[in-house]
Amino acid sequence: MARPTRPQEEVDKIKSNILEHALKILINEGFNNLSMGKIAKQMGMTTANLYNYYKNKDELYNIIIIQGYNLLHDELTEAVNTVSKPLDRIKALFESYVRFGLTNTHYYHLMFSMMSPKYLDYVGTSHEGVAHVEKQNSLQVLNFVISIIEAYTKGHPGYKGVNSKLVAMQIWSQLHGLISLSNSGNLKEADEQPEQVIEGILIHINIIIERGLV
Repeated sequence: MARPTRPQEEVDKIKSNILEHALKILINEGFNNLSMGKIAKQMGMTTANLYNYYKNKDELYNIIIIQGYNLLHDELTEAVNTVSKPLDRIKALFESYVRFGLTNTHYYHLMFSMMSPKYLDYVGTSHEGVAHVEKQNSLQVLNFVISIIEAYTKGHPGYKGVNSKLVAMQIWSQLHGLISLSNSGNLKEADEQPEQVIEGILIHINIIIERGLV
């Protein structure tokens, strides 16, 4: 007698639980130590059953990254849409990015800091499709950031001849360094009031953006 089909709600819950366990292993042990067998053991299910939900660890990994970029894009968009002036939108963008990095430390580490496969590593493999979706989602975030910066800089004399993408990448590097210092605990070691340091650095970056680069 065939086993009854699980309700979709139950299937979605199981898949979400699998992703949560995979994320914990990725963060604590790294990509190379992620395996379907390890996930199945932690969940108390057979490895064969796990394959009914996901093809392999590479699919799991890419889906987790996709979720992270979707969450980041939603938070950046929501923050920017609360204000109307181009400069205020940039400020809201930067503050939202830092907040995402400090409150979603696992996602952030996996997306931007951990040594793990990237799209080019999957080109020509059976995982290229899902990896391409991950790349497109990451580019969606980058292009959104560039568009917000460009809306302010295009008429600003301090940005004449300056590439908006380079401005975005430069600021991204600064904010990433700030988030990484905070998440690693090094910022707290350097200053007893890390929250004030973060706030002060954001103010300085905003001053530079307002003033222009040339």
